[in-house]
Amino acid sequence: MTESRVGRAGRRISPDGAGSGQGVVRIRVPADSEYVSVLRAVCGHLAPLLGYTPPEVADLRLAVGEACGLLLRNCVRPVRPEGRAQQDDLAATFAVDPRGLSITLETEAVASVAPSNEDFGWAILTALVDDFIWCVEGSTARVELRRQHAAGREKWTRSSN
Repeated sequence: MTESRVGRAGRRISPDGAGSGQGVVRIRVPADSEYVSVLRAVCGHLAPLLGYTPPEVADLRLAVGEACGLLLRNCVRPVRPEGRAQQDDLAATFAVDPRGLSITLETEAVASVAPSNEDFGWAILTALVDDFIWCVEGSTARVELRRQHAAGREKWTRSSN
């Protein structure tokens, strides 16, 4: 099994919320750009409930859209015998912890190309989220995002002193 990782931070984001005592929302949509708006809407609904400000909500929605775009553009989808690309799922996990929100987006890919850190999409994501990781494990391509909200950053600052 081949594994490759590209990330702005050196740590892995746990998508399952283990040990956080907080909630996890999972949703699957067809791996098609027409369904990215559904994932953006879910994010737009969850983020205000978690205390994110309207500008932070807008940033998170944009980050989800761009991360989905990276997955859909940089992955070669499995092909059906009749030669058409499979309409497999794009899975999203929104995991809440006391400091913020982790969002994991993944899809099946027979091949993928890690985005360059000079790509426009990469620049957008690194500006909008605190952590951004691209990884491929076997036939699964994954983008992991982490965004702390203002209250989470305050907790982090206080607990790290």
